[in-house]
Amino acid sequence: MKDLSPQLDPTHLAVAQLPAGWQPPPFPGDRFTAVISSSSEVTVICPEDLLETDWAKDAIATDIGWRRITFPGPLPWEMVGFLADVAGRLAGAQIPFTSVSGFTTDHVLVRAAQADLAVGVLSGKKPPPQRPGTNP
Repeated sequence: MKDLSPQLDPTHLAVAQLPAGWQPPPFPGDRFTAVISSSSEVTVICPEDLLETDWAKDAIATDIGWRRITFPGPLPWEMVGFLADVAGRLAGAQIPFTSVSGFTTDHVLVRAAQADLAVGVLSGKKPPPQRPGTNP
C-alpha cells in the first residue's frame, strides 16, 4: 500500500455547533481553525482550549477529543479518488473520520484515541486484525 505521507498535528481539537448566522471572532492565525457556515448552522473546528474563550458560550453543542491528520500538498484539483483511498483505509481499520479540505491540502479528523493507528494505516501499514464488534 502506498504511503500517503500523513502528518499528525499534536493539538487536540474540538468541534462546536453554533447558531445559523453566528459570526466568528478573529481566531489566532498560527493555529488550525475552520469555520463552516450554512443556512442551518455554523460549525467551528478549533483547538480545545479555545472553547474556554468568550465566543464558546454561544455554542449549541461541542465535541472534544479530535486530532487532525494533514496530507501535504499541493494536491491537484484534478486528482480523483484521494479521499476515497483515505476513507477505504480508515474504514478497513474501523476508524471513523470526517474531512475538511483547504485550497491545497486535505485534512481528516479522527478521534484522538485512534490517531496513531490512523497514521499507521495511512502510511501504508496493514491494520491489526479486529475482534468482531470492536473498534481499535
